Amino acid sequence: MDDLAETHNVELSVVQAEKHGNNPLIPLGDLNEWDCGQARPWEGRSVIYDEEDRLFKAWYSGTDVTPDRWWKLGYAVSHDGVTWGKPVLEQFEFNGNKRNNICASVFGPVLKDTEESDERKRYKMFVKHSPNNREGSAIAYSPDGVHWDHFAELDLSPLGGKRYDSVVFLKDEQDPDPSRRFKFFWQNTIEADKPGPELVRAKCMAYGPTETEWRASEHNPILNPNDGLEQENHFIMCIPYEGQYILPYEYGWYHPDGTGKFGSYTADIRLAHSQDGERYARVRPDQKVIPRGEHGQWDDLSLVISDKAIIKDDTIYLFYCGQGEDWTSWPPQNRVDGFPFRTTGSIRMSRMGLATLRRDRFTSLRAMDGETPSFAITQPITVDDGGSSLFVNVSGTLPRRSWVAVEIVNAAGEPLPGYSVSECNPLVPDGIRLPVSWNAATFPVGEHRFKFWIYGNANLHSFWFENQPSV
Repeated sequence: MDDLAETHNVELSVVQAEKHGNNPLIPLGDLNEWDCGQARPWEGRSVIYDEEDRLFKAWYSGTDVTPDRWWKLGYAVSHDGVTWGKPVLEQFEFNGNKRNNICASVFGPVLKDTEESDERKRYKMFVKHSPNNREGSAIAYSPDGVHWDHFAELDLSPLGGKRYDSVVFLKDEQDPDPSRRFKFFWQNTIEADKPGPELVRAKCMAYGPTETEWRASEHNPILNPNDGLEQENHFIMCIPYEGQYILPYEYGWYHPDGTGKFGSYTADIRLAHSQDGERYARVRPDQKVIPRGEHGQWDDLSLVISDKAIIKDDTIYLFYCGQGEDWTSWPPQNRVDGFPFRTTGSIRMSRMGLATLRRDRFTSLRAMDGETPSFAITQPITVDDGGSSLFVNVSGTLPRRSWVAVEIVNAAGEPLPGYSVSECNPLVPDGIRLPVSWNAATFPVGEHRFKFWIYGNANLHSFWFENQPSV
């Protein structure tokens, strides 16, 4: 909305991602296998698409049906992001044999660094508990994402601590500052300002030129539940996107249903946004990117988002884990008195799901009532090439009922000759890349404002300019 100078009867809406019909995806193991109770991108947090291997790869956490508190890191692969296989790695023993897909006894978010010159460090994992010092964090390295046998201890004292529960770990290729190439986000506890637990989780971030050198953001915490309606910001995903940053976050609250000390911890996924990667603002916090499932579905209580999105073939893949309404008395501060085990978080089922969006369709501009003709006028935009073309991403169109049209106007709001709304060819078919055309033959150069008319239930998701080659 910052790009707009004026709007009339227009609202910004969050687009709800479509859950896949095959959810949940990664199959649980058999009762004698290590991941028969949970297989989810939680402690193991990352799902990526490997362009070199042309595979979706998931590093997920799993555990069996146990009152003990333990998780291992599993490795799964898929050709389509929907049907997942568990390669037999034969590295770690469970129940007397090594025929499993456990790839590490540590866990955390993973990235693949294709520019890394040391092949042994091609894959990197931010580990909360270093295997050499559980009071500190480390970076684990792997040549293939499967064998994790080299660790670099982290000095996190510049951030004020020794170890951090990292929820996002990424290499940010779009940041022009090389001293900010790597970023990680962690969760910290703060005093709550709402009824419920005294301490709740907020999100902080750090950046650095390498994966072992870190500096805390001066804007921490970058997401604070005390600034919103939610009670907790548990886990988040960060998406560097077209020069900006999209932050799907776990919007959590305690539902007073008589379970636990404060009620059932309940969560869905909502949206925040930043222009610079440090100062985030919630986007329509009353609307969900990924909702909880309906009553009786596998994910009808709480959702946890993985740390990275995948953008492939004009589809945005959002992997998450879901928990059902049997997940009572969690997290630990919500545990009922007299519960005999360390945690309730390892005795209930937890699975991985997928929700998708089309490219650029995190949000949309639409008419508030879905009926009255509405418009949005941009700030002045300079077009310096007559060979430029304007493209839009629109949905919800229907001939003669719902469509988008564009006119080019001057500073007074008057349409340029040949570029009025009546001379624009209506943008009726849904599409992620539709060219805008008028009766005029060439695109006008100079500083102009673009007035987007939205009719009926049409949605305008994005617009951009491209220089077209001359014929």
